[in-house]
Amino acid sequence: MNKKAPMATGRTWFAGMFLAALSLGLASADARAADVWENRIAVRCAAPFPQETQPWIVRNPLTSSTPVNTILMERSFSLLTTFFFDGHSNTPPHQLVFAGRWIWGMGPHVGADGIAPTDVDGIGFKWEAQSTDGVSRAFYTSMDPIAVGNTDVKFRLGGGAQDGFYTNYKQYLVLTKSPSQLPSGELKVTRIQGGIQAALYAVDFPTATAPGLGSAFARPGPNGTVCNMEQIYDSTGIVSIGGSPPPPIPNKCDVVANQIIPIELGHFSLTRFPSVDSVSDPVPVGISLSNCTAKAKPQVSFRDKSGKPTTDKSVLQLYAPGGQSLAAGFGIIMTDERTGERIEFDNPNVAKKYDLSRSGDLATIRLQAQYIRTGTAAELKAGYAGGSAEFTFTFP
Repeated sequence: MNKKAPMATGRTWFAGMFLAALSLGLASADARAADVWENRIAVRCAAPFPQETQPWIVRNPLTSSTPVNTILMERSFSLLTTFFFDGHSNTPPHQLVFAGRWIWGMGPHVGADGIAPTDVDGIGFKWEAQSTDGVSRAFYTSMDPIAVGNTDVKFRLGGGAQDGFYTNYKQYLVLTKSPSQLPSGELKVTRIQGGIQAALYAVDFPTATAPGLGSAFARPGPNGTVCNMEQIYDSTGIVSIGGSPPPPIPNKCDVVANQIIPIELGHFSLTRFPSVDSVSDPVPVGISLSNCTAKAKPQVSFRDKSGKPTTDKSVLQLYAPGGQSLAAGFGIIMTDERTGERIEFDNPNVAKKYDLSRSGDLATIRLQAQYIRTGTAAELKAGYAGGSAEFTFTFP
């Protein structure tokens, strides 16, 4: 019986999300010529309403080696602000300017990096606008609003009296301390620390005096129903716009993709296995992860890559390279060195998961691999006896 029983590539699974944008096609030249547009003033702006809110996703895993200022999680969303056109024609050009800021005097100061402290010490919160000029602008503490978007106030004759404008945002959870200094327990952000508040604005300006994007501006005084809207979000509302607060930040380890662990089980004659369930000498196998956070609890599951049907999920089926004779009446087993339990092989979504043992920033599972006789005397056949298992890590 040949001796090779390689263990195949380990993999870590990632979930991806593709955001598609749909733009309306331009009308034909004849249709455009039929439209008549007038300058108007935006009035009766409504508070922004969440639209297209995406779930929080992991941007970078949190391990013991994750650098400070790394973005750990993020989400995207849009806010729809509706307004009406006033009834006066022949108005000079106007713009509706959208703005935001962290409010001065409400909790700790938020600097130019835009990172506010949260109720998890060492995790910061950043709110960024995707401005209409294509530049991303983070909110910071300011006495005045910071312009992040604008649109010309144009009324189409014969059109509706109401219109709306989408502003796009991203929010981030940012590592602000070394992972070793993070608090124990679940890392779940539910509010901004110190009662910090944030505000969004929609303000109508004559185009000639409208502030440039990225600049702070003084809000004009009240002027009837002309748009001068301010929407304030408290420390919990900021992190829950359009839904719920972020999920707990996963504690992870560094995972080497496509890791291969070869195992040599040895050469044996058929007489070495006198009866069913006879086994060869155990060969130690170690699977390790490094740079684990203090609270990471990695697990590993295994899949038989042969794809052959089996009634015993604890036996890895044999294979032989092309042109070589395959041994019969044998399989490969792996046992957990800690408990003696035989490892089961199954598809990753249903396979049994085994805990890795922690030591410092390492996580390890130590196994033993052996040949095992599974067939009757008449079923035994000498030949190549290889096996291949795929292992997958999860971080509950």
